[in-house]
Amino acid sequence: MRFVVFVVMLFLPFINGSTVVLAQGVGHPHFGSEFYPTDNYSITESKWDGIDEEDLTIVNNDLDAQSPIFLLKEKDTLLNVFDLYKEDAPYTNINLWLNHQPGIEGIKNVFLVESRFTGCGELLDSHYILETEDGRLLRLPSLETQNDGNELYYWQYRFPNEKFGQRNRIVKGYLDLTQAEELISFQKEKVYLWDGKKLIPDP
Repeated sequence: MRFVVFVVMLFLPFINGSTVVLAQGVGHPHFGSEFYPTDNYSITESKWDGIDEEDLTIVNNDLDAQSPIFLLKEKDTLLNVFDLYKEDAPYTNINLWLNHQPGIEGIKNVFLVESRFTGCGELLDSHYILETEDGRLLRLPSLETQNDGNELYYWQYRFPNEKFGQRNRIVKGYLDLTQAEELISFQKEKVYLWDGKKLIPDP
C-alpha cells in the first residue's frame, strides 16, 4: 500500500516546541491526481516524532496518549486535522498535499493530509479539507483504506480538475492497483454536489 514518493523534509522550530514539517517532493501522490506538495502550508509533527517504540514506553506508559496534528500557514495554526495515538507514532508517516483551484464553485484549495500506518497491516487515513474563497476551512468525511492482502486499492475523492473527476461534482471512489502499483481502474462509488457547507448526494 506504500506509494513511492520522494520527499525532502525541511524542519523548522515551532512556537510550542513541536516541529513543523514542510514537504517538498517530486511528482504527486496518486494516479491522475492534481494534489502536489506545497511550501505555503505545513503540518506539525507529533510530540513523539523521532522516538522509537522502546523509548516511547520509557517516556510514558500511557499508550492511549494523543498528539494533535495541526495544519499551518506559515506560523499560524489553521486546524487540528486529527489526533495521533502515541502507540501508533513509530509506525505512522504523515504527508500534506494541495490541490489548487479544484474546479468547485467557491472552493480555493483542497488539502489532503494522509496518515499512513504500517505497524500491523497497512492503513491509510485520508483527511480532505476544503478552503473556501472567503477563508473558511471545511472537512469532508475522512476516508479509510486498509490493505492486508494481495489486492491494492485506495479510497479517494476526485475533483473536477482531476482524472476521473466530473464537472461541478466531487466523486468518491477507489483506485484499483496491481502489486506493482499499476493502475487497473478507478471504481466510482458515489457522486456528490457541494452546497457550500456539506456534500449532497447527486441523484
